[in-house]
Amino acid sequence: MSGNALRRKYFSESWMLWAALAIGTSIFCWVRVHVVGEFDTSQFRQIIDLLPKDWRKFATVDFDWLVSYLGRTALTLDEPMLLLLVTSWVMVRGSDVVSGEVSRGTMEMLCAQPVSRRRIWWTHAAWTTLGLVGLVAISWLFMAIGIWTTSVSETTYPTMSFGVMEFPMTFAQPRIETIAMADRVNPVLFLPGIVNLLTFGILLGGFSAWCSSWDRFRWRTLGIVAGFYFLQGGMKIIALASETFSWVRYGTVFGFYSPASSVEATSKSFWGCVALVRESSRGEILPGPAVNNLVLLVLGVGLYWWGCRIFVKRDLPAPI
Repeated sequence: MSGNALRRKYFSESWMLWAALAIGTSIFCWVRVHVVGEFDTSQFRQIIDLLPKDWRKFATVDFDWLVSYLGRTALTLDEPMLLLLVTSWVMVRGSDVVSGEVSRGTMEMLCAQPVSRRRIWWTHAAWTTLGLVGLVAISWLFMAIGIWTTSVSETTYPTMSFGVMEFPMTFAQPRIETIAMADRVNPVLFLPGIVNLLTFGILLGGFSAWCSSWDRFRWRTLGIVAGFYFLQGGMKIIALASETFSWVRYGTVFGFYSPASSVEATSKSFWGCVALVRESSRGEILPGPAVNNLVLLVLGVGLYWWGCRIFVKRDLPAPI
């Protein structure tokens, strides 16, 4: 079996899943950006100001930046729905590389072909990563399309001046102006957040493949991966909700997933995307975009490498 035959096999097994996730991702990103455009920034700021102050600790970015069109659009990358759509690909495909083939009873036939186990492993990993890159690119593309096709209404009030200070006259008739969202948001600024999404997907893909390398039942592999995903997500929520348990963030990989803060740093400075540290809304010093991406990438590649070693050396069980 040649490399081309392996690629055709993996393509035929996964193209329908990828197409479904791509459609869901594109629709979600476009609709999410369009919904942002329906809320005037000034009106959204009034809504935010009514929220209890304690709720601000759930935000990973500065609230003054968050109320802007760029900030609210960047939060698309933090949406659990988008994250689940993108990472479902790597979790499902990663779990199939060994335990999926063993469960179906096809691993013995695959290994009987003139192809090494390393080639099987890395061809599968490359195809999974290529599909991930495609989904991440679609996320950015349809966020950009949403920006280019959305108009926003901005409400302004006449002001009164007292020396150097100006006060809006909210009792007066407001002026409503309709402008293109592209005049307020540059899609290029989302690229650091998109890179963070990509590296997080590589980590989950490596973890899924690593679990698959030593297991024989795919359903169990998927259960372990899903449990890891939701446990790590829950730990991040606890770390944000409680200052007492803020140390929990150091035990979760979700602590290194912060695409909105990457976009915020880049919007303030061109070199913000490669910053090693950043300051949170609580005033804490946290890893910057460069550190987040590097840690996720190294962990993901390391798990792929470790899983490959396990797969090459293990004894494969007979099909049931």
